[in-house]
Amino acid sequence: MAARDPRTVRTVEDLRAALRQCVIGAPLDELSVSELCRAAGVQRTSFYTHYSSVGELLTAMLVEAVEEPLEIPDLTGLSISEVAVEFQKTLISAYGVATRDRDLFRAAFLSNGSSSLRRALTDMFDRRLRVALAIWISHGVAAGVDADVAIPFAAGGLTASMEAWVCGEDEDEDEVRWADSVRDQMPPWWPRPV
Repeated sequence: MAARDPRTVRTVEDLRAALRQCVIGAPLDELSVSELCRAAGVQRTSFYTHYSSVGELLTAMLVEAVEEPLEIPDLTGLSISEVAVEFQKTLISAYGVATRDRDLFRAAFLSNGSSSLRRALTDMFDRRLRVALAIWISHGVAAGVDADVAIPFAAGGLTASMEAWVCGEDEDEDEVRWADSVRDQMPPWWPRPV
């Protein structure tokens, strides 16, 4: 894949930085593309080259941020218990991203366009869980699981738990406790450390 044009990278970075600042002062639904572009020092035409709306920009930012720590490490030679531990580390890291960017996540989940974030997170979790299930099956776990039912169920649950995490009344910042609790609510086929 060719390297991205440095001007494109800079434009997107400027838009993202400005969005972080703008969301602090006002609800996402009140932020216009024009206001965001003024704050970023970017032309509206440049904005529309990359995104169709402010909500789309925020959704892309948040999904990328959550997906990054979900990268599956090399699991060669690990027992299923060790695999479960590694997967749990990635889940804890994802909730850590949501903790650090709680204001952005909250703004997106509480906006009128929140369904796009939910859909994008659910799709991302769905892709990740399909890889995880294949790994678990290769380790002799979850052999009888109907992936067409189990994966969307678990992906939707992870999305809802992310929303509950960032929009909850208490400002709990113990993502380890939260991620462990989410793991404990997952279906029986979900591997757990011994």
